[in-house]
Amino acid sequence: MAFGQLPVFKNFLKWFSGEELKIDNFLFRVHHRFTTAVLMFGLMFVFLENHLDGRAINCNGADNYARSYCWIHGTGYLKSHLQGEATGCFVDQNSMSDDEWNSRVTAYYLWIPFLLTFCIGFSKVPRVLWKSGMEGNLMHKIIEEGNTEASVIADNFIELKSRYSKYQMQFALCELLNIGMCFLNMFICDMLFLNKFWSYGTETWAYLRALAPYGQKIHDPMCELFPTEVACYITIGASTGGKDQSNYLCILSNNLFNQKYFLVVWLWWVCLIIVSVFGMVYRVARMSMPDLSRKLMLRKVKSQAVEDLRMSGPEYFMLDRLSDTLDHKKFKEVVKEVSKKLSPKSRMPLVPNGHDLKIPGYMSREMNQPPYHNYKNQQHGSSGSESTSLDMS
Repeated sequence: MAFGQLPVFKNFLKWFSGEELKIDNFLFRVHHRFTTAVLMFGLMFVFLENHLDGRAINCNGADNYARSYCWIHGTGYLKSHLQGEATGCFVDQNSMSDDEWNSRVTAYYLWIPFLLTFCIGFSKVPRVLWKSGMEGNLMHKIIEEGNTEASVIADNFIELKSRYSKYQMQFALCELLNIGMCFLNMFICDMLFLNKFWSYGTETWAYLRALAPYGQKIHDPMCELFPTEVACYITIGASTGGKDQSNYLCILSNNLFNQKYFLVVWLWWVCLIIVSVFGMVYRVARMSMPDLSRKLMLRKVKSQAVEDLRMSGPEYFMLDRLSDTLDHKKFKEVVKEVSKKLSPKSRMPLVPNGHDLKIPGYMSREMNQPPYHNYKNQQHGSSGSESTSLDMS
């Protein structure tokens, strides 16, 4: 409760609080809320470890100058004969060039907090575009503040239905943009991590499933991207004009967290992309088949009013958005009011228990005919025939 009173945490908790009017669906909220929460957790942890903890890097026998140099300029992998003995990680260097193992492969650790900050910003872009521009405050216009009567909402729904087609297309565009932001975030992570992030999850999964014979070393992709023990070579100029080179064995304890955290982030983005692609297929199906939307609406509200409704795909889409905002009872009343206004013939008397009365078709046709109309025609025809027969006689 104490943390919840701080401005930073208070704004953070607002992302997960329920909105009075929901202008997006659950999958949309997963993109901009839960993704932000996952990235924010890593940002806070890595920032505290990198910049506030003086033990982000610890080199054996090194002074402050050497530690700062190795942290800023990066370090390289240990030599092959030391891996697995001086460290628990093994990186297969057979495919590397002679100098690649000594290259500065860890210089990107300093930029991880900034990387996560950019990823949070990109994850929020579709939500900002939708809420600030494309949505156009349409949901607030349908559900007026202080006036939530079903008849008023139904009138507003019918009055603004000319805007629903554009509204639905823009919403689908933002859903597609959410998928694009996931790919963009993975792309910039791959650029910073030396083109090793795209396949990080699959390689790690293969490593965790592998059963190596006793004593055999297996390439660990987590240690390749986030090594915990590294070699740092420092070359400085001597007073005589020559070069002095020193070698230090350094520990990067933060990488124990980075190994697991970025694996979770990779899995999160991949799963989110897969689910979102199915969501786009679902959106296209509902846009092209209004009958599907009507059947799905029947599953939410089992009523004769829904069966009588015949609307376009965008109108069903907007009605579905209302169902996420209104409670079930109020939404059912709105659907009945919309059905009465769009199809007046569907007005049915109510039986005492409140359920719609279903009248068979043949009965409704007979009820629409004038009373005794057929009977009078028959009587008139019979009297006419009798008079004709009398005249002929």
